Amino acid sequence: MQDQATKGGAKKIQSMYECAPYPDLGANLKSMDIYWNALSEEVDRNSNLRFLDVGCGTGHYLVGVAKKFPHWKCYGTDLSGPSLSVCGDLSERHGVQNLTLEKGNYAENIPFEGTFDIISALGTIHHCENPVAALKNVAQSLSDDGYLFVHLYGSRLDSGRFDVKEILNIFEPDLTNVERRFEIYDALMKHREKHWLKSYVQKPLIEILMMPRNKLRNIVRRLKGYSWSPGWTVRYDKPSAPWIDHFCNPCEKAYNVSEVLELVDGAGLKIVKMIGHGREHPQLVPELWSGSYEKLSQDDRWRLSELLAFGGGSFNMILQKNADVTSLDGI
Repeated sequence: MQDQATKGGAKKIQSMYECAPYPDLGANLKSMDIYWNALSEEVDRNSNLRFLDVGCGTGHYLVGVAKKFPHWKCYGTDLSGPSLSVCGDLSERHGVQNLTLEKGNYAENIPFEGTFDIISALGTIHHCENPVAALKNVAQSLSDDGYLFVHLYGSRLDSGRFDVKEILNIFEPDLTNVERRFEIYDALMKHREKHWLKSYVQKPLIEILMMPRNKLRNIVRRLKGYSWSPGWTVRYDKPSAPWIDHFCNPCEKAYNVSEVLELVDGAGLKIVKMIGHGREHPQLVPELWSGSYEKLSQDDRWRLSELLAFGGGSFNMILQKNADVTSLDGI
């Protein structure tokens, strides 16, 4: 059950995030360095850019950008008032003064005038009831030569999470009954811990091999003073905001490359750089395929890389308006 978008999704999402502001990770900020590094030559960071974060939540990315680029004009919008309150407190704590916040539903209306040089939509489009319409609406606030950062769930990475979520749905279909759903989750985790050897035997080898790498990555983040959202595979001891987001979200979808391409094209955009799941891995292509591989379209190369890769991941992409699309009207 990887596509769990529901009618009235915006109101349900708003209610959930008002009860459990997300990600609310304390005082440390989150880093967008993977995007800045990918645009190191394309963006003049010393210019006075306008930056917008849609679905900014508690603002750990947004405040990080505003602090990193104090000469930029930064804006953020979110459905959840409590999340924006956390964001405001976070900006004060870090001495950020170039930030404007406004409550709103970016899928329907951007609550700020003018266009933006850079817009980020990280971990939010996949929670929209109509992701294509939402992304198309965001694109209307992007300058003609601007960049849009998008992060989406990957269906391969999140398949296990959706399995656990469906297990919880079988025993307790009411997503708002967090305590009962957590009881079921906790019993499942304790059972798996008790029979840990069987669990490891059932795990794909690549998942086991990735565990030390993920721990090392988190150590590096901690040394740099960055914060990050805990993944669904973390053992939770209480129904925290990240746990609720993983296992009680009323509206979400995970993507494969073909679906990502359809989403981006439907919004009148194009992929400039694929820097997450789906990016090309030439080392995985057999030598005997080299001639045929070079003739493939870029779309087919991205999809082939996804099929050849071990394990899964999330999509991190840099988009721009598609010059071939003359109008973004008619949502």
